[in-house]
Amino acid sequence: MTDQAVETLFLSTIPGATPSKWAHRFKARGSVVQLVTQDEQSQTLFLHPHDPPRYLPQLGYLRWRADQTWQDLVAADGLDPDEIHVVRLYDEAPVVMVSKDHLLAAWTEDDGEVTAEELAGETFWDPKDYASEPVTDPLDTPEEVAAGERMAIQLAATGSGYTLLPASVARMFGQKDVLVLPTNVHPGWEVGLAWRKAADSELIQDFIGVTKGRRPRSSR
Repeated sequence: MTDQAVETLFLSTIPGATPSKWAHRFKARGSVVQLVTQDEQSQTLFLHPHDPPRYLPQLGYLRWRADQTWQDLVAADGLDPDEIHVVRLYDEAPVVMVSKDHLLAAWTEDDGEVTAEELAGETFWDPKDYASEPVTDPLDTPEEVAAGERMAIQLAATGSGYTLLPASVARMFGQKDVLVLPTNVHPGWEVGLAWRKAADSELIQDFIGVTKGRRPRSSR
């Protein structure tokens, strides 16, 4: 008797995403997750149609501004929202990052969130200005994942300004010489998992079930 082939779900991820717990639980159900990490600028690449259809990665993370919708995000990249499923996962808070030598280093929790007034006149290091060249195949990863975020944090560490990032990204790439502070100068983000409706499958639904805490073969 031959062993049944193990199904592999290719999952497109973005900086800050931490799907390892879900991947472990998914593997325990008899399937495997292969992660393909993209920069945020290429996060919708896997949703674009191929000729012939490939649908790989089958599923992936999206992060969109909280004052917009995921439909706005995909439409801006030339996609039809009616052809895509999205399951929202969580909210993402914005943070500013400054050097420990910066004036804001004296900021405390009692001071609340950093406002636009405190950042007025400061140089903003935008991660988008330093990102790697985007890839064209969603199964490829950038030459350096999160190159823009890493460089923006390094520039902030010099004391010459600040950068603004999702809290999860700041945690992932933070440095000892950089402080992370809450701020209200950005509405924050929402994060979800997306896939093309035409690519829907039991494999995708099983992984979504893992993220929702459903038991194997339980009702959706």
